[in-house]
Amino acid sequence: GSTWWISSWLHPLKGWSLRETRGGSHAARKIGNASLVGIAKGVGMIEPNMATLLTFFFTDAKITPDALDALFRRVIDKTFNALSIDTDTSTSDSAAILANGLAGDVDLVEFEQALYDIALTLVRMIASDGEGASKTLEVQVTGARDDAQAKRVAKAIVNSPLVKTAVHGADPNWGRVAMAIGKCEAEHDIAPDKVRIVFGDTEAYPQQLDETDLQVVKGYLQGKEVLISVDLNIAQGQFTAYGCDLSEGYIRINADYTT
Repeated sequence: GSTWWISSWLHPLKGWSLRETRGGSHAARKIGNASLVGIAKGVGMIEPNMATLLTFFFTDAKITPDALDALFRRVIDKTFNALSIDTDTSTSDSAAILANGLAGDVDLVEFEQALYDIALTLVRMIASDGEGASKTLEVQVTGARDDAQAKRVAKAIVNSPLVKTAVHGADPNWGRVAMAIGKCEAEHDIAPDKVRIVFGDTEAYPQQLDETDLQVVKGYLQGKEVLISVDLNIAQGQFTAYGCDLSEGYIRINADYTT
């Protein structure tokens, strides 16, 4: 996605607000005397570099262009560049932040955290509103060699059609998650006997699910939000990817029209 620093006029905002509409969302909060608002729109063809998703942030905080650009890129990498609906991309991806400085200086650590919170809120909204989506999917990978490896593994899982359909059908098939990890063929330091796979709070591998655990996981997977955690047990790298299930609705949306 593209990143710009743009000077623009902005009315001061007050308080915190959150709203979601079909295909679009926005959120806002205060940082000291400054305001920050973010808006995002997109439901399909979303896989970094963000594809047809558009997201814009506006603030009256006073931050230098270089500092704003650096923290914005850090936040986008952990939020919108961690989002995938269907692994496909298009031509219109954009992420921009506009600042006019009218509210004066802000604490940069606090501002970056606020920007991250808003961006992640929007990411979760977009994931829940994905084409045909009935559930949001969060994949947390820890224990990787580094964050880059964790991101590759997390994206392989969240993008897997077999994982996405298993989540849609509430099927606790940990083998599909293991398969997705195995698709990362270049990651030679991932040892299957060290990997741990968890659905919600229930370990599915290497500890095998008994009948009671199986019913617990099935019930968990029937919810609207699904978390799959994977510990590679190599080092300290970590990354979280966000997406949704794959349903019959997605097929109808993308098959029943002619462009």
